[in-house]
Amino acid sequence: MHPILFKIGGFTFYTHGLLAVVGIVVGAMILSHLAKKSSLNRNFLFDNVVYAVLFGIIGARLTYYFIYSSQFQSLSDILKLWQGGLVSYGGFILGGIAMWILFRMQKQPVMKWFDSATIAFFAGLFFGRLGNLFAGEYAGFLTTSRFALGGVIPVTLYEGIMDLGIFFALWLIYRRISSLSAGIIFSVGLIAYGAARFVIDFWRDEANLLGTISLGQLASLAIVILGISILIPILLKRRRNEIV
Repeated sequence: MHPILFKIGGFTFYTHGLLAVVGIVVGAMILSHLAKKSSLNRNFLFDNVVYAVLFGIIGARLTYYFIYSSQFQSLSDILKLWQGGLVSYGGFILGGIAMWILFRMQKQPVMKWFDSATIAFFAGLFFGRLGNLFAGEYAGFLTTSRFALGGVIPVTLYEGIMDLGIFFALWLIYRRISSLSAGIIFSVGLIAYGAARFVIDFWRDEANLLGTISLGQLASLAIVILGISILIPILLKRRRNEIV
């Protein structure tokens, strides 16, 4: 793998960082495109994406610190992002909350925005997982399997494939079904991601919390439950309206 893309003087440009930026740009472009097709107000889109990414990074870093605090010598080490250490769930939660607050303050249709943002998110996350892969962050157990990379199960590679698959599935749903209720794509995305991550994380090198279940898998189950709790009321309301 190639964790370092190139160096200029005393500056090092990391492949992971570059692909993360590519993911953010690609996700923002897709979100802008979908927002335009859905006739959503894009006046605050750039600001909202910047704030969501910023709070997402803060959430991911703080979550990593709370889980792996023994790896830090002092609180100032939290700022050393170039040394690695982010927990995606923390980023999703804080970034999502920031976006929800911003859309509410701007009196925007939150669920319509979240539908478009969910599709864009998985496209961007795919590049982030490629960055993990190039950085050598395979995250899996040691193995002698022929499917291993460097003697490790490449969980981040599988996650990247999963993210790309979810992106295309949600995109097809968006393109093929014209009368989708707001929030369906968002909730389906949550359910699909949580369920897939739960399965993939059986191969992740992470301490178990309950039997063979890790903390990450508990978070995955929570995401599935959240998705179901959002989806069911939407479907029930849609059915009531169809009956009436």
